[in-house]
Amino acid sequence: MLLFIFDFDNTLGDTYWPFWEGNIFRTKTLPDVTKATEIYEKYRRWPDDIVMYSNLLEEYEIWNPKEFFISAGLPNQLFDDVVPFFIRLREHPEVISTILTTWDEDFQKLKVELTWVDTLVDEVVITRNRNKVEHIKNLIKKYSPEHTFFIDDRINFSASEFDTPITIYEMDRWRKKEGPGIIHSLNLSIITMNYE
Repeated sequence: MLLFIFDFDNTLGDTYWPFWEGNIFRTKTLPDVTKATEIYEKYRRWPDDIVMYSNLLEEYEIWNPKEFFISAGLPNQLFDDVVPFFIRLREHPEVISTILTTWDEDFQKLKVELTWVDTLVDEVVITRNRNKVEHIKNLIKKYSPEHTFFIDDRINFSASEFDTPITIYEMDRWRKKEGPGIIHSLNLSIITMNYE
């Protein structure tokens, strides 16, 4: 059995679109961008740089976050290759696919649900704890895969931290990097190329 673990932000979903400058609350649907920026800066530092989502919503006077983020374009956040890739993964019964995303749980849950990507995978792990090594180890322990593939836009650890075979890819959607371990899109043959 093969285990695939994917990050969400800038790996599966484009965090910068539809939002301006990557700021989730500095959106086209807010009339006062200056106020939005001030509020964002007030709350942007939290343990592990996690935004205080509920406080932001209250200060912005957003009482129906789901409706607000639908109008901001959040459901269209997935990159074009995501749905076809996961449909192709589903054709392989020996594959388990998961999403591991860290940040404010409420906002990440909303993003995953509004894009419907949660319906394309076997499991979604949403956590405030940004230690992805710990979470990857837990998923490996749970599924006991023959091999694990981890894909994220920010890699700050290596395969040597794991006791089981793992291939780690850094996703660079904007093609600013090249080299081993860097991918620019979801392509099953490229991701599994060195696995045999």
